[in-house]
Amino acid sequence: MPEQNAHEVFPNPVVKSVAFEVRFPNLFFIETRIGEFQVQIMKEFPQSELLHRRNIMLLAGSADNLQELAKQQAGETTDKVWVFKSNAGTKLEISSKNFVVSSEQHFSYKHEGEKSFRSVIKGAIEPFIRMVAIPLALRIGLRYVNECPIFDRNTKRFNECYNSILPMSRFKLERVANMDCAVVANMEHCQFRHLESMRLTPEGGQLVLDLDAWTENVPSENVMASTDVLYETISAGFRNTVKQPIIDYMRTPRGAKQ
Repeated sequence: MPEQNAHEVFPNPVVKSVAFEVRFPNLFFIETRIGEFQVQIMKEFPQSELLHRRNIMLLAGSADNLQELAKQQAGETTDKVWVFKSNAGTKLEISSKNFVVSSEQHFSYKHEGEKSFRSVIKGAIEPFIRMVAIPLALRIGLRYVNECPIFDRNTKRFNECYNSILPMSRFKLERVANMDCAVVANMEHCQFRHLESMRLTPEGGQLVLDLDAWTENVPSENVMASTDVLYETISAGFRNTVKQPIIDYMRTPRGAKQ
């Protein structure tokens, strides 16, 4: 296990995107209340827009069949999605079925003395729950996508950096063109998906570490507590994968010599 604090803030983080989602039963009344909610979050999310999304099915077939499909889709209703953005780039998307907070700007989940992803989630989801008065969330999910360095195309060096789920003992890094592996597991308090994918270059590349945890049928008053459990599961998954050279890399400020 590398030497690190679970809530340490790194000057050179490998996290590239984070997302939090709550799914709930279809709320037909949400359009009439979204303006009230917008006022409550306007300080944090001053930018807003309304999007119309349609699910599109792609099928192969004759020209007549494709024309008929196009006619059917033209008559379908679209889903309304209300999008709010902060000046820092954090995005909040709300539809009649789900609530999503996402960011491609890294900041810690929970850290004293700075704005955290948890505080952004809490500041948005709690007034939303009060507004819609849902007793139960069908699903709560948290996802972290990390882009970790592969310093060179050398299996021994890779194994020094990662405790990977990839089959490195069978397929050597010097010979592979790409490699992906995913595991979905039932953890003690949630479900967990651990996905590793290589983006290789002649010199090295990146190991994409995509960690996703979720739980279902959560009482609305337990949303934040359940999200904390999801984060701890993801954090443990990350700490169990990276070794000391990657922690040292994350502790080295960008631009400094590794």
